[in-house]
Amino acid sequence: MLIRFTVLADDPDSGRASGVFVVAHTLRDEGDLTVDEHRELRLVLSWFNENLSIPAVLKHIEHRRAISWFKPAAAVAIRRMWQLKELLDVHGYHVNVLRTTDPGNIVYEDDLQVIAKPRKGQRF
Repeated sequence: MLIRFTVLADDPDSGRASGVFVVAHTLRDEGDLTVDEHRELRLVLSWFNENLSIPAVLKHIEHRRAISWFKPAAAVAIRRMWQLKELLDVHGYHVNVLRTTDPGNIVYEDDLQVIAKPRKGQRF
């Protein structure tokens, strides 16, 4: 089972629900956070920057509709995402947790993640 964390706003490139990182960066830069929340958010985002690669395939125009999913092996990353979800929820950003066994047409895969383009008519 694959897992994805999204917010209600749609991503303009994929046309699907956005991932949480754009919202998290906006909250970090513009949000009304306590000192502890700001530190926690910075630490979580730094962890992802250091431990999760951004596949080059996402920069290709033909894959602009592709979306990212965590594999079960990404247990540490998924725990960090739950931590991020909790912080975003507290600040008014509803975070959906999606699960699937069929992410669509896979364009990239590594030990922790799958990047896939949803098939026609497939909704997430």
